Amino acid sequence: MSWLRLYLHCSASSVAAAADLLERFGAESISISPVSGEPIFAGADDCGEFWRSSRLDALFAPDAELDIIIACLRNRIGTQNLSAHGVELLGDCDWDANARSNAGPSLYGDHRLCICPSWAQPLRADHVLVLDPGLAFGTGGHATTRLCLEWLVRTDPSGSTVIDYGCGSGVLGLAAARLGARAVYAVDIDPQAVSATRANAERNGLQDRVQASLAEAAALPEADILIANILLKTLLGLAGSLSRLLRPGGRIAVSGVLAVQVELCLGAYRPWFKMAAPQFNGEWALLHGVRSGLCPIRRGT
Repeated sequence: MSWLRLYLHCSASSVAAAADLLERFGAESISISPVSGEPIFAGADDCGEFWRSSRLDALFAPDAELDIIIACLRNRIGTQNLSAHGVELLGDCDWDANARSNAGPSLYGDHRLCICPSWAQPLRADHVLVLDPGLAFGTGGHATTRLCLEWLVRTDPSGSTVIDYGCGSGVLGLAAARLGARAVYAVDIDPQAVSATRANAERNGLQDRVQASLAEAAALPEADILIANILLKTLLGLAGSLSRLLRPGGRIAVSGVLAVQVELCLGAYRPWFKMAAPQFNGEWALLHGVRSGLCPIRRGT
């Protein structure tokens, strides 16, 4: 199948609105990268969560009405905030060649875990997980996924019940299972992510220990470990709900958080968790902690 890639350059203040509109129009995936080169976590006072000039890349099915989408973007965020845009056709060969040229085996935790695409030779490791790039997010290459995987290896999920909240491709839950987790519950709001996780579990012979389902339909147990690699806005809203999915003393790790957003996110999780020092990979952070024995009761909840 071919894909249309719409790219656009816009100001920091317009990124969230543009991404929201692209999602509403059915973008299969959206990525954000810098056009300007400043580190957004080092005192760039007027850019907030994004670079002063950011690039958004969105994948659409070939029958998408991109002219209409671009017109709506101009109307929504203002032509003055849209400095460049364009459309590219990605054929099957382009997609496959790009994936293969940019994805190879990766090691985590001093040869404890190797994540390897099906066309490559695994590196020497205690455990190997076969995972090909796809439209569902997560193959281990992104900084947030690497942070989560390194934390998971250090935490050692052997014998634990694990929840992978916002599972994408299932990489984190599958890694937990491969590292010895007793049971993994992977949930997402995207049916495509649930399907991808189930397929990847079967490919790796982990279907008996990994249960994937839509978040709205999931019956989740009290877990020993919960890991969530999603966006800040969602993490802030879920802090209390995620705490109730963990037993007292259970461990949580959340990522998808930019370094500039760390204090805000820590403030949301401290009422329920004893949070440790954040871990960083470039501009991205992972926050982790231990579930407190008592949950605070808040009015209106």
